[in-house]
Amino acid sequence: MRHDNVRRGAWRLGLAGLVTVLAATLLPAQAAAVEPKPGWGTVSAEDGVLKASCRNYPYSYSVTAPEDGYWDLSVTVIGPGGRDLWFGYLYEDANPASGTAMFRLCRSKVRPGRYKLRAIVSVQDGDDNIAGRLKTDIFHLRKRR
Repeated sequence: MRHDNVRRGAWRLGLAGLVTVLAATLLPAQAAAVEPKPGWGTVSAEDGVLKASCRNYPYSYSVTAPEDGYWDLSVTVIGPGGRDLWFGYLYEDANPASGTAMFRLCRSKVRPGRYKLRAIVSVQDGDDNIAGRLKTDIFHLRKRR
């Protein structure tokens, strides 16, 4: 009996791993396929200094999606090498339609350079879920002088 439970647990872990790998592979392609909707909001981050250790950096957001339905905002920070470094999620019931939020970067894992802030707004109206890509913001983090 115990042997069957171990085998079943290993199978579940294998399946979970496969789902994680597929999601990581498909999500960037999915984001590129989302129709641009620049009128649905904005995201922006200021140029700044890449701080020592792990630190929070502010970014501003504003969601002006259509009034019908509930919105959520998925935000990704993309590093100088094109690699996704951070992912955050804001949604209507817990966040105001505009404000400031934070992303976290660790200096030991990133380098100075050009960063991108990419965002997708999703609006759910009943059974329909419509997504729109906001204009990508570009900002720079430089070395401390």
